[in-house]
Amino acid sequence: PVLRSHWGVADPAHAGGTAEEIDAAFTRAYRILRARIEAFLALPLQQIQHDRVRLKAELDRIGMLQR
Repeated sequence: PVLRSHWGVADPAHAGGTAEEIDAAFTRAYRILRARIEAFLALPLQQIQHDRVRLKAELDRIGMLQR
């Protein structure tokens, strides 16, 4: 069975406004994704890989990061 977690991020391609506002939307999406990827890579996977409940909780927590 596959373990899934949704990490939705607003698509900056749909941003409108000034060039600065559009650039800010892309920067925000980049920062959010980077923070989530870094948090995922920092997980102690060796320790939690067989604990599906904890792993799912960690993935969901990461999906809430909004840096």
